[in-house]
Order: sequence, then structure tokens, then C-alpha cells
Amino acid sequence: MMRRVTFIWILFFLIGLQLYAQCISNVRFEPFGRAIRIHYTLSRLPFDSFAALNLFVSTNGGESFIGPLVQVQGEIGKVAGNGEKSVVWQVMDEIGRLEGQIVFELRGEVVKEKQKAENILVYNVSGSSCFGLMYGRVARWGGYVRGKTNFSFDNAPYTCDNSGIFSYEGENDFYIVDKASKRSRLGITGGVLFRPTGCLYLYAGAGYGYRRLMWHAETFDYLSEQRTGDLWAINTSNSADGVEAELGGIFRYKKLAVSLGVNTVGFSFFEVNGAIGLFF
Repeated sequence: MMRRVTFIWILFFLIGLQLYAQCISNVRFEPFGRAIRIHYTLSRLPFDSFAALNLFVSTNGGESFIGPLVQVQGEIGKVAGNGEKSVVWQVMDEIGRLEGQIVFELRGEVVKEKQKAENILVYNVSGSSCFGLMYGRVARWGGYVRGKTNFSFDNAPYTCDNSGIFSYEGENDFYIVDKASKRSRLGITGGVLFRPTGCLYLYAGAGYGYRRLMWHAETFDYLSEQRTGDLWAINTSNSADGVEAELGGIFRYKKLAVSLGVNTVGFSFFEVNGAIGLFF
């Protein structure tokens, strides 16, 4: 049996040196065999930091304190992560009889930890590219490279817009544009990764890219109206070539990475990118 402990009144002072306001809250205690168990909630702790906490006790209403207490177990000392925490103090082993005006005090500070760099590899899909890979390495800050393509690298000798082909060279024939089309896509970019929270990474980068939309046309002889061949022309109204820029976010769940972003080629062609991959 635990010896009789007289609590005239109990008060918890929660002092967080360099801690954010209301970082420790919802404090309560309960008898725990020959010990006392203290519960508290730690919140608003940055993902790249831990709280260094010590427990003190006073038997004269806070005029003086004993501690830091050493006969403690649980989430005390180096405490990481937000949420419900608890500490067990073996009061009988440390000071024996406890009575008087009892005051408990938690003292602590936030300590920033150097983050370990991790690798990330994601498979990228967009409206114009069936294949893309992004590789990055990041702690708080980092970088990445990305490549995307649809494995079509075709070009065309003619250009056109939605009204017709420019500079058509046929002298004795004419053309008819049909519904056939094909697309070529290539993008190579690199940039910066930034981790503002534990589960979110932001990226922004630039590089070179092109998106070509090619229309098909059949050619016919003016006199006989017999088919003489076909041709392809790049639709300049729906194609772009030049600087490719992108930005987006990567959402993390354990080792799984899910990404969503947007990119542009020459600020004339825009598309949404989705990706899924792993941290390792």
C-alpha cells in the first residue's frame, strides 16, 4: 500500500521556454500504485523539432522546487511528436512522504533537429505524357530532376493553324485535312524541394520542353482528283516549344508519396500532372 499522501491543493504550472503558446495543455494526474501518473497534451510542435522536458515538484506552493525529478518514466526528457503524453513519477522512491501545498511544474524548450535527407522517386502521368519519372533528395530543403515523354519524337515539314496549312508547296495538287492527328511530348526539368510540414513537400522548377500537335492531310491531283500522297503539319495554335516551368505539392503518408502539380511550356500550353511513388 502506498503511504498516505495529503494534497491540500494541487496546481500545475506549464512553463515552455521557447515553446509555442499553448504547446502543453489538457494536464491531469491520477494515483498510480505507489506513484503518480501525469497526463498532458503536446501540440504545435514543429515536425523537425522535439521538446526537451523536465518535471519539478514543490511542497510549499511554488516558493521553491525540487528537481528535475529523476524517478520518472514515460514521455519526459526528449519528447517527439504531438499528441497525448504521460509521465509516471515514482514519488515514494524519490522523496518518500508527499504532503503540503503541492505544485508540479513542467519546464522545457523546443530543440530543432537536423533532418536526415531522404530520396524520393515518383512515376509521373499527365495529359500529354504517358511516362515520366521524378527523382529528388530532400531534408528540409532539397532538389529534384524530372523527365517526361510519350515516346513520340516526330516532327513535320509543314506548319498550320486551325484554318489551314502554311506555305504549302504543292503546285498541281491540293490537300484535305482529315481527323487523324498525333502528338509529341518531351520535358526535362529540375528545381527545388521544400518541406514546410511533416506530410507536405512543395516543388518548383524549370527546364526545356515541347508539345507538338500534328494534323494529317491527304493530297490530291487537281485534274484527276486522284490521291497522290499525305503530309503532316504542326498545328502552331496547339503546340509549344521552349521554357517549361512547373510547381506543385507532394503529400506523404508513411513511405507513400502522392503528387499533384501544374506545368506550362512557354506559358502557352498548360497541363496538370499527377504522380505516385515512394520515399526511401
